[in-house]
Amino acid sequence: MTKRFCLVVMLLFFSFLVKAQEKIVDTTAIMILDRMSSIFGELGSVGFTSEMSKDVVYAENFFIKVFSKTDVKIKGPNKFSVRIHGENKEDQYSYNGEEVVYFSFKNNIYTVADAPDNLIETIDWLYEDFGIELTTADFLYPSFSEDFVSNMDHVEYLGMAEINGKPAFHVAGSNDSMTVQIWVSNDNYFLPMKTVITYFDGAYAHQHQTDFSNWILNSEYPDTIFEFSPPPGAKQITWMSQN
Repeated sequence: MTKRFCLVVMLLFFSFLVKAQEKIVDTTAIMILDRMSSIFGELGSVGFTSEMSKDVVYAENFFIKVFSKTDVKIKGPNKFSVRIHGENKEDQYSYNGEEVVYFSFKNNIYTVADAPDNLIETIDWLYEDFGIELTTADFLYPSFSEDFVSNMDHVEYLGMAEINGKPAFHVAGSNDSMTVQIWVSNDNYFLPMKTVITYFDGAYAHQHQTDFSNWILNSEYPDTIFEFSPPPGAKQITWMSQN
């Protein structure tokens, strides 16, 4: 009797352990993310403002909060203009489908590099080769919803929330190294309103938060705004890859 009882307890324990390790995916959350991705896939152009705050390492075991504001204009399939207003800096990135130009307003310097012929590869290239994060742009990727599910162990719709007085769907995901929260507008467009990413991959947790506003959809942006003409006295420098 005792052996049988112990066997039942062990079976229940292992059954619970297996269940705990199963991937949990909420279909409502996926529907919301799929809808958001499909909207971006249908747009010819998009403009928005993102305000970011992130924890960066200042010294050993010492994080500080850094703030920036980014004005973004994107025209498919291969053009963008990104202006970043940060602490003690103001930078411009212009992409015309062939080249990316970086310009520092503070230092009046610029650099030019040949780029891939599409938006997604260019955004990836800037981050991987130069460590440049233009904005929180993951949601612009066609495979965003699929990638999110594959990278998270737990994906859940947490219900309705309110962001700046407007209703929003609250979706979250987590794995061993991070949690991701996304607030999506409860309207016809399903636009991202806020993201908060908390990282647990170091000795201390740190966060990256982005708030989105001023959305402009399918505006007829002229190609000239994605071209760069150096201002008087600007000095050209060499763009060095970090790899």
